[in-house]
Amino acid sequence: MTECTLSRERENDRLTVIILLMLVVVSVIGTYLSLTIPTFGALFLPGDVVYTPGGAIYEVIYVLLTIAADILYLLGGAVIAFGASLVAYRFLQCKLKSPYKPSCVTRYLSGYLTLSLELFIGAEIIKTVVVRTTDEFLLLILVIFSRGLFSLILYLERRWHGSEAETE
Repeated sequence: MTECTLSRERENDRLTVIILLMLVVVSVIGTYLSLTIPTFGALFLPGDVVYTPGGAIYEVIYVLLTIAADILYLLGGAVIAFGASLVAYRFLQCKLKSPYKPSCVTRYLSGYLTLSLELFIGAEIIKTVVVRTTDEFLLLILVIFSRGLFSLILYLERRWHGSEAETE
């Protein structure tokens, strides 16, 4: 049994190293582009916001944090897409075996949704550093509150479905 956990830990270590290397590469590229192209930070703003460039250190911090938030958004979306496709596959597999038996796949989907909401909330927390106006800040607080509420609801749903939901 310990051999299985050791190999799984090694796989997790490899994945962590790969993700960290990707973040370093993106950070280096983002830093280089923000220092060489003065209006590079304007690419990350919504359409109606006026971009006011700051100093070099501000630009690097702004670009790196914005890229980190965007990566977290992409990871959260990927988790939702992966979880939905996996749950759909499990649902079809269960219904093909016995069409009248309950499939119980909602508890698995709620786990993927909770993980993606945590990634989205992390991205929103990073965005609090680069917010420029009070309207953006108030909208950000509302989004964080609503996503936290959704995360709590999904957590309670998983607990309501029983201990099997925590095994995945």
